[in-house]
Amino acid sequence: MTREMQSTPLLDHDVIAVRHSELLSQLVGEPRISDAYRSFDGDEGQLLLIDADGYHWVSYERGQENGRRSTKDADELLFWFLVQTAFSIGCAHEFANRIEGPDFRRVVHAKQRELFARLDSKWRVRLEAQISATLAEHPYVDRL
Repeated sequence: MTREMQSTPLLDHDVIAVRHSELLSQLVGEPRISDAYRSFDGDEGQLLLIDADGYHWVSYERGQENGRRSTKDADELLFWFLVQTAFSIGCAHEFANRIEGPDFRRVVHAKQRELFARLDSKWRVRLEAQISATLAEHPYVDRL
């Protein structure tokens, strides 16, 4: 059997939602129900599509698709969901605790790291790699 033939079957929406709820609850430190891809109202929001080509996390604005990320890896998909949540929490935390001067992303990234510390190390490693890649292209810009 070739490697392609041995690929893992895709998980359905319900299984993804249960796994995401578990991880989300760990991340925020309280029980949470997954809603990462159920915020689509027919005009705005995000939607998870699953087909033979994989998982597709699609964003809509004013009824038009304005972004799509695709993968066949359920963990990659779940990572995207968790990063978005941690980023949103980090931004809210930074806004509530704004310090003039340092690049706001320093506070956002610190909050993301704090949240991801509640998860298995594989998730933290992925977050650090993503932050490092972002900073390699777009370094912090502190204002004196």
